[in-house]
Amino acid sequence: MKKIFIYFLFVFTTCNLFSQELKRLSLKGFARTNLTSQMADTLGLKNTEGVYVQKIIPGTIAEILKLQVGDVLIKINSTVIKDKSDILKPELKIREGEMVTYTVIRKKKELILKCKANAAPYETSTKLKVFYSSFKFQTGLIRSIFLIPKTSGKKPAILFIPGYPCESIDNLFDDHPYKKLVYGLAEKGYVVMRAEKPGVGDSYNTPDCYSINFKTEVESFNEALKALKKNPEVDTNNIFVLGHSMGGMEAPYVAAGSNVKGIIVMGITMKPWLEYLTEMIRVQNPNLGIDYITTEKDLKLYESLLYELLVKKKKPSEMIAQNPEYSRLLKRDFNYSGGDDFLTRDIVFSQTLNEINITSAWANTTAKVLSAWGETDIQTLSDFSHRELVKIVNTYHPNNATFLQLKATDHNLMLIPTIEESYKRNAMGTIRSIFAKSFNYQIIEEFDKWMQNVISNK
Repeated sequence: MKKIFIYFLFVFTTCNLFSQELKRLSLKGFARTNLTSQMADTLGLKNTEGVYVQKIIPGTIAEILKLQVGDVLIKINSTVIKDKSDILKPELKIREGEMVTYTVIRKKKELILKCKANAAPYETSTKLKVFYSSFKFQTGLIRSIFLIPKTSGKKPAILFIPGYPCESIDNLFDDHPYKKLVYGLAEKGYVVMRAEKPGVGDSYNTPDCYSINFKTEVESFNEALKALKKNPEVDTNNIFVLGHSMGGMEAPYVAAGSNVKGIIVMGITMKPWLEYLTEMIRVQNPNLGIDYITTEKDLKLYESLLYELLVKKKKPSEMIAQNPEYSRLLKRDFNYSGGDDFLTRDIVFSQTLNEINITSAWANTTAKVLSAWGETDIQTLSDFSHRELVKIVNTYHPNNATFLQLKATDHNLMLIPTIEESYKRNAMGTIRSIFAKSFNYQIIEEFDKWMQNVISNK
C-alpha cells in the first residue's frame, strides 16, 4: 500500500478479572491464501470458493481443532468463506468461551471441526507490569492496555494515540516500532496507556473503526484519557498525550480541557486535509517513480475529484460513475477497494477531517508542546508543519512549544539516512524489513528528556 500513514511478565493478578468485564477475542490461528483454478483442480474441488490453509499458529483455535496445512476452509460457524477477506467479517469476531465450528475439505472429504474458543495471549514483560482493562464508549467497551513500572508511588503517565489505520495495538510483534516506543517510555518510569480504536481488537459493541468520522475517533480517546486518570498509580498532575501521525492530528482535541501537562506529536500536517493530499500527490508521486507529466495531468483531475469528495461530500462511487479515470487515481494513490472507501476507511473520516481547524485547536492549547519532525519522513513532505505548529502555539502561549529535529528518521520511527532511500523503500515495500535493526532509540531519550524538563518546570 502506497500512501497509508503507517504506523503501523509479569501480568497483574487482576488481569483475568478485567478480561471477564470485556471478553478477550480468540485467534483463528492460520495463514491462508485464496484458491486458484489450478489449485482447485489439483485438490479435486469443483470451484475456487474457500481458502487454502498454509500455516497453523500454535495456541490458537486452529491448533485446538487440529486444522492441517492443505485443508480448504469453506465455513466458520454459519458464515460461508469464499475468499480470505471473508475471514475478517465482523460476525467472525470469536471470543473466549464461545463454541466455534470450522468446516473444511480435507482429501476431498468435508469435515466439521468443533471446539470452545480460547483467549488470545496477553502481552507479557519481565521489566513492567502489563495490565489489561477496558473503558466504556457509547454503548460498548474498548480495550486498554497499561504498561506500569514496578516502582512504588504515583508516576507520570502517557496516553499513546496511534496513526491512521484501523489496526490493533494489542500483541504487537516485538520489532513493531510502536511496541519499542511504548515499552521504552514505560521503562523510563512512565505509566503508558494504549487504547484500541472503536471496533478494533477486543472492543465490544462500539462503532466500526472503518465507518466512523474524525470526531468519533477523538471522542473515543477522550474517554481513554479519562480512564487513564482513574488508574491509582497515575500522577494526574503529570499526564502527557503522545500522538503519532493521525494520532498527532487528534492530540490537541483529545487534550483540550483535560489539564494535561504536555503534548508530543510526530508525523503531522498543519494543512487542511484537501490541501495536504494535493501536495502529497505532487511531491510524493514523482519520487515514487510516477512520470512528472503524468503527475501534472493527474493533478488536474484531482482538483475536481478531491473538492467534490471532501468539500461537497460526494461518495467515491458517485465520482467514478461520472469519470472512470477517477477509479485509476483512487486505486493507485488512495488504496481504493470499492464503494465509499477512501484511504482504507469510509470517506466520511476524511470529509470530517477536512472540516477541522487544526490551527485553532493548537492556538487554544495551553499545555506544553513538543513538535518532533523526522528528516526522512516522506509523509510530512517537509518540516513546514512541525515548525508552523511551534510558531502558532508560541504566538498565543509564548515559550510553550519546542521543535525537535530527529536526524535521519522516517515516518515509521526508523533510521533511514536519506530521503531518497526512504522513498525507495516505500516504493518497493521494504520498510518492514528494517524494523528489527533500525528503530531510532534516540526518540525515546529525547521524549523522556523533554517530559522531565516539563515536569520540573525547566
